[in-house]
Amino acid sequence: MGKPKNRPMGPTTGLSAIQNNPNVSYRIQVLLYDLSNVGNDLLSEKRLSATTNEFYISAPYFTEAEATQILSTLVEPGSLSQKSIAPSPNVTTITIQDTIHQRLANFLHKRKASGDSRPCGPHDMLPIYLDVFKLQRGDLKKKKFLARLRRSGLEDFMSKCENNTTDAKVGPMDTGTKGEKGNKGR
Repeated sequence: MGKPKNRPMGPTTGLSAIQNNPNVSYRIQVLLYDLSNVGNDLLSEKRLSATTNEFYISAPYFTEAEATQILSTLVEPGSLSQKSIAPSPNVTTITIQDTIHQRLANFLHKRKASGDSRPCGPHDMLPIYLDVFKLQRGDLKKKKFLARLRRSGLEDFMSKCENNTTDAKVGPMDTGTKGEKGNKGR
């Protein structure tokens, strides 16, 4: 209402451009929520199954242009907690896509021969994305975020997409969770 809904991101902007775009930030949080709840939430599973990018950065979460922008966003390698990324003294920034490839280098190399090279979202991608996007698991449990997710899911975004080719429901959460409801631990 008072805030602009979509702020364009530049060609290779820093993380602040993503963080300052409320819609993209929200959809990143939905992606991370889905990665952390895929085993317990049917809609999380449906949304993740509808992705076309091996790293889940695609529809139904993002337009093609947004996905490209997110993957080309520059981050500081020294700010990442993963020890396997040794920042070069001459490199001051690295793209999110390069960060993913560096963090998954051993995994991708081993899996390349098998033909099954899609990383496991909850185990492989979630920790990387939490780190890259400067989020914590607690951010995915905040009442305001969960209320918006339950109320609208990605439905409001998908209705605005011109090229919606997925037939998976990506709307509000329902009560169709896997397993039992209740506390699953921390």
